[in-house]
Amino acid sequence: MINSVRPRVIRPDDVILFLDFDGVLHPDAAFRTKRGIELRAPGKLMMHAEILHNILRDFPVLKISLSTSWVRMLGYQRARAALPASLQDRTVSATWHSRMRNAAREEYDLFTRYEQICGAVTRAGITRWIAIDDDPDFSWPEHDDRLVRCDPNLGLGSEQTQLELRAKLQLLFREGGCGEN
Repeated sequence: MINSVRPRVIRPDDVILFLDFDGVLHPDAAFRTKRGIELRAPGKLMMHAEILHNILRDFPVLKISLSTSWVRMLGYQRARAALPASLQDRTVSATWHSRMRNAAREEYDLFTRYEQICGAVTRAGITRWIAIDDDPDFSWPEHDDRLVRCDPNLGLGSEQTQLELRAKLQLLFREGGCGEN
């Protein structure tokens, strides 16, 4: 059952993790079919969600914004419901939402994931954020180190990616002066 949970407003002082699903929480081989979303690779959907949960335990004030195509395909509530409860509780928004103006919705797919995230960052006025995505090399600026780039086949199953995410989160909280409330 899907709880009727609407995205919350992100406040400028929130610390946000922009989360992609495909290529992060499971291999980038998920396809929408008549029976739902199927993974056409070894493993199961959301197979690395527990890894993410364990890493985020050390950062209790961190919130999640969904930056995944699942939101556009399924809607925010169903995409959020695909996550385990521990990650659903942290999930407060998405980069795409159905209330966008028609022009913004039509142009959304033309933007890179980086541009989609930057739009959400600008709208919310946040300054402390990080993204985890299997984003291709060409679409994220080289000088911006807020991306934890995953191998699309391994996602968070890669120990190196796990270490990078933890290190970047520690730096984000140390440099941003984020208190662990």
